[in-house]
Amino acid sequence: MWMIRFFFVCALSLSAVASADIIAGPEAECRDKKVRDPCRAENGSGVCTASKCSRNDYSGGVPPKQKVVDCLKCVEAKTDAGVAAPKKKAKP
Repeated sequence: MWMIRFFFVCALSLSAVASADIIAGPEAECRDKKVRDPCRAENGSGVCTASKCSRNDYSGGVPPKQKVVDCLKCVEAKTDAGVAAPKKKAKP
C-alpha cells in the first residue's frame, strides 16, 4: 500500500514541475510569427508585439532562477485613437 502512495506522490510532483515550463496565452499566440503579424488576442483580434517574458533558467541547477528574455506577445489591436479596434463581423 505504501508503494502505491509513493508512486502517486511522485507522479503528482513531477507533473507540476513540467507544467510550469509550458508557454501559453498571449505569448503562445505569436509563436513562429513576426512583429506586427495578426494574432488572436483575449478580446478579439490582435497584433504580435515585441515584449519581455520571464523564463525558468536551469543552467545553475534546480530550483531554477528566473531570467527575462525578448519575446513576442499578442496584444489587442488598437486604432490610431488608442481605442480597441471593433470586431469585424463575418460576412454571411
